[in-house]
Amino acid sequence: MDRLFSIIIPCYNAEEYIDRMMSSLMNQTIGADLFEIIAVNDASTDNTLSLLNKWEISYPNTVRVITYDENLRQGGARNKAIKAASGKYICFLDADDWMEPDALETFMVATDSGYDIVTALFTEDSEYSVLYEETGGGAREDAHIQRIFDNRDPGEYIAFDLGFVWSSVYRREIITENEVWFPEHLAYEDIYWQRLIKFYSQKACVLDKVTHHHYFHPESTMNKKNASHHIDRLTCYEMLLDEYQKRALIGKYYPQILKDSVETYVFNSYFMFFTLMDDIPDVYNRIRKTLYKYFPDWERAYDSTDIPIVFQYLLKFLAKASSAKPADLQPFKDSILELIQE
Repeated sequence: MDRLFSIIIPCYNAEEYIDRMMSSLMNQTIGADLFEIIAVNDASTDNTLSLLNKWEISYPNTVRVITYDENLRQGGARNKAIKAASGKYICFLDADDWMEPDALETFMVATDSGYDIVTALFTEDSEYSVLYEETGGGAREDAHIQRIFDNRDPGEYIAFDLGFVWSSVYRREIITENEVWFPEHLAYEDIYWQRLIKFYSQKACVLDKVTHHHYFHPESTMNKKNASHHIDRLTCYEMLLDEYQKRALIGKYYPQILKDSVETYVFNSYFMFFTLMDDIPDVYNRIRKTLYKYFPDWERAYDSTDIPIVFQYLLKFLAKASSAKPADLQPFKDSILELIQE
């Protein structure tokens, strides 16, 4: 039976969080006939699959479990679930996160108006002991549309950071018809996907209401110190640039894509490398080559006047130094660390 929402949850060694996450979904204020839950066991080695199977047995008309033996990371798990989904809208959730009881009801308000993407607010919680009931109790205010984007001003829309994959819903057809799939076997797959999908959305909105609770812990994929997978953010963005080129998007939206590339691919990547890795990775030549490959005139076309001075100097260094070793970037790292410690 087709549903309004398909809630997709990649699960890898998430036994600590499964019951909290699933409880928050099964206690939604809308009827269970309006949504399905597709939980993907991504080759877990703990008790994740057993717990998911118990939920599927308890709610066979709502919960579906997909499992396999090869770890595909979140991107691969999401791809498999999207292809199995029947909902008009796809809603992503991480296994250690949870939803407010009226989250799906909140999204219904916007989906009734024909939006392709709807994103909402979230809170970041660091204590595992905090249960969704404790934050979801009491009277809830109605959601209001804070901002609307449509294809009449695609430049502004593309340049706007439209929330996170795990705090938004997406009309399923814009994903499947345009073949916007997640990179597999890589971390930072959202960098690729959440940017590309916007080019196929005719109308989107931002709601001023909290629907999701995002669980923060220092050993997560994004926060783990000295993890080699942080280099995946470069790989995923390079895949995105290649896809932009294949789909003839760079020429059409050159200023917006250039701005995002400099600030996400260059600045944000180096900020992460400087703050999360003791040793600066040897990626300078790779970054510089990619920048010139897709934006040969970036030195002239990118306006750096409003960015922090340390990044202005980094851009000047990129323009002048045809190659560099990690030690050459140490002054930039020292400056960044000094700034964030002030």
